[in-house]
Amino acid sequence: MERTDEIIHEMRKTTYTTVCQSLFEKDKLLLSMQICISEQMNSETPPNSQEWNFFLKGGEVLDRATQLQKPEGVNWITD
Repeated sequence: MERTDEIIHEMRKTTYTTVCQSLFEKDKLLLSMQICISEQMNSETPPNSQEWNFFLKGGEVLDRATQLQKPEGVNWITD
């Protein structure tokens, strides 16, 4: 299992390095976030679905009455 994890880690690192060579600097952070979220979704402790939905949809507010509420106990998201 340890060898498999090491191979996956090296493959991910190689892929990131190769893809970053063809990206603009502003897009590298987005790629890093996608890889990180993908890793977290496949881990034993995936992100809280309520927090994830707020992160994805919370910024698009056309009507304040229908805005998603900030999840309780989450201090890193500002009002």
